[in-house]
Amino acid sequence: MTSNPISDLGRGLRVVSALYGILMILFGIAALAAPVISTLATVMVVGFALIAGGLVGLFASFTERKGWAILVNALWAVLALALGIWMVMKPGVGAVSLTMLLGAVLVARGVTGMLLAFDSSFGQARLWLGLGGLLSLVLGCIVLFKLMEMAGLTLGTIVGIDFLVAGFSLLIAGMMGRRALG
Repeated sequence: MTSNPISDLGRGLRVVSALYGILMILFGIAALAAPVISTLATVMVVGFALIAGGLVGLFASFTERKGWAILVNALWAVLALALGIWMVMKPGVGAVSLTMLLGAVLVARGVTGMLLAFDSSFGQARLWLGLGGLLSLVLGCIVLFKLMEMAGLTLGTIVGIDFLVAGFSLLIAGMMGRRALG
């Protein structure tokens, strides 16, 4: 009996996906159990990502050979670097800022979904676009109007839910992959 390298690779990827899914589920539960801590962790991750992006951007801006491109890239990099340092130094303020941004994105997505519901080219999906848009708009307004009360919990709760959904998706994909590949 010979071994099929493609099948062996698929089996290994399914196991890794399932294990990663279980890990994501555990992190999701932890994030939901301690949303304030996961909110602060999210702020720190975003802050450090901005710092890293700013440093890379500064380095990249000096590799530009076009006049204004150097200045524009350097300014964006310095802005990202400063914002990242600010978020790491003041994670509470960073949590409020990210929560405000999340609320604004939800409102914008809600308005867009509701407007698309009036476009007849979406056919029967218009109802779902409208309902999804309305839900996003309501959630965005709740986040924005209760900003200070929600800043410590919102990001952590959303990260926890996202980890749970991603974890279950990976776990199911890993378990069902065997049947799909044979």
